Amino acid sequence: MQKLFFELLQVALGRLDCVDRAPLEEEWPELYRMAREHGVAGTCYQGVEKLFEFGLRGPQDLMLDWMAESEETFDADVIELYTPIPMKNPFKNNNWKALRNENERIASTPSMHLCSLLIHAHELLLYRQLKLRILLDAYRLLRQLDGHYDDFANGEPMERQLSDLGFLKFTRGIMWVLGETMKLERRYMPCEPLESEGRFILEQMMNERRQPWALFKHYTFDMLWALK
Repeated sequence: MQKLFFELLQVALGRLDCVDRAPLEEEWPELYRMAREHGVAGTCYQGVEKLFEFGLRGPQDLMLDWMAESEETFDADVIELYTPIPMKNPFKNNNWKALRNENERIASTPSMHLCSLLIHAHELLLYRQLKLRILLDAYRLLRQLDGHYDDFANGEPMERQLSDLGFLKFTRGIMWVLGETMKLERRYMPCEPLESEGRFILEQMMNERRQPWALFKHYTFDMLWALK
């Protein structure tokens, strides 16, 4: 079911022409539920409309509800602004504050917005609240950046900035998730995707049952501070 959901999202983003197979009648409500749960109902409805061209259409009442939902949301058009937030891990947070202080001149640029977005995603994951909505914003922002980042004060590239933040492994995982769910090409990514990390993030994000011990084992030090 997840594969079909991701394919629908890829159709909406123009990454696929059509889903691999026609959704069963009883699967349409689940696709709608997943789209709403992850805050991407508006975007996914764009994919639904494209499926109409192939004769693929869900129950009429559901389609009408989905269309109405899409008209009330903005996830199909707008990249949300993720303002800087503190990190629970004080050591990473100190690095984050230092990076912002050293780069005030580029504080409102897409490059710093990307750093802030990734930190939001990391902190949300620790609390089992990470949804595809924020990753959809990351997808659009990365395509907007097109591999071109602002000059940081220390002269280091984006990948090095992420490493200095203690954030590179997580970011590599997110890049793999973006490739898996939205077919983001490597040329848009600031670092190489990491499948093992990405699979863990995706499993935690899509699993509706809480798995605090899995998170604790994987991000032990961050989780210790998150529990405080």
